[in-house]
Amino acid sequence: MKSNETSPSAPVLKKSQPEEFDLVILGGGTGSTIAAWTFAGEGKRVAVVDRKYIGGSCPNIACLPSKNIIHSAKVVDYFRRSKEFGIAHGGFTIEMSGVRDRKRKMVVGLNEMYMENYRKTGAEFILGTGRFVAPRTVEAVLLDGSTRQLRGTDVIVSTGTRASLEPIPGLVEAQPLTHIEALELGQVPEHLLVIGGGYVGVELSQAMRRFGSKVSVVDRNGRLMSKEDEDVCVALNRLLEDEGIDVHLNTRIKRVSGKSGDSVTIVFEQNGTDKTLTGTHLLVATGRTPNTEGLGPELTGVELTDRGYIKVNERLQTTAPGVWAIGEV
Repeated sequence: MKSNETSPSAPVLKKSQPEEFDLVILGGGTGSTIAAWTFAGEGKRVAVVDRKYIGGSCPNIACLPSKNIIHSAKVVDYFRRSKEFGIAHGGFTIEMSGVRDRKRKMVVGLNEMYMENYRKTGAEFILGTGRFVAPRTVEAVLLDGSTRQLRGTDVIVSTGTRASLEPIPGLVEAQPLTHIEALELGQVPEHLLVIGGGYVGVELSQAMRRFGSKVSVVDRNGRLMSKEDEDVCVALNRLLEDEGIDVHLNTRIKRVSGKSGDSVTIVFEQNGTDKTLTGTHLLVATGRTPNTEGLGPELTGVELTDRGYIKVNERLQTTAPGVWAIGEV
């Protein structure tokens, strides 16, 4: 029978004494997991702290799930165009719950793969909310409310970003979808309104249109994907309009009313004229906000930009010795 008492030879850590690691990583995204597995595989003691997702956003709520949904939408498009390929069919139905479940199955498989890599390399994955409490020292609040303090010879910050909501009257009250909720829809929206014509807004607009939604995109810029070359933007705009997507450019949204999932209305100004769009769902894809609020960077000497991003040099070193930042933070 094992004793509950601590062995005299075992080191006893005081509550205030941090656990020592070669590398502590805040945020479990793609860059940080590769770093963790690499250094742990070389015999370093490594800990990764993430508040929710094994592997970060990419395999759970962003890159890969979106491509999974988009691929299903592409299959739908091929079915509709089957005569172009000399294939006849007797009709088909779209079950968004099935599309969603296929995506969820992929995510579960990726999570299992990530955890297996943690086991193989010896890196420790800690599910909890982390923040700096001292130089190179992180406190992790675990799911059961308990805490651990971790001090690293080096610390990497890789907490990423989140979808941002602009200060438009009525927008928060409308409870709009972000890409996270859009990828979890179990039914095809009857009419999806999309604020934002960047890559997230465009790819989800096309996917939902192919699933059967009526889609209207509202963007403040003069062209979709405005940071791309003009010829690319023109071709993309033509492609979306050919697929039946309603595009409104050079707009200024004045207010939003209603509730996404029921009935929601956007009032916007375009070329000096007020216009109104009413749909069943509202998706906001207007940019990202860094997850640095509440992180305690000032307690370790890490400086932020005016927009809240971490300042780094060309080697991704922050303004604090031994602290690095990678990814979109």
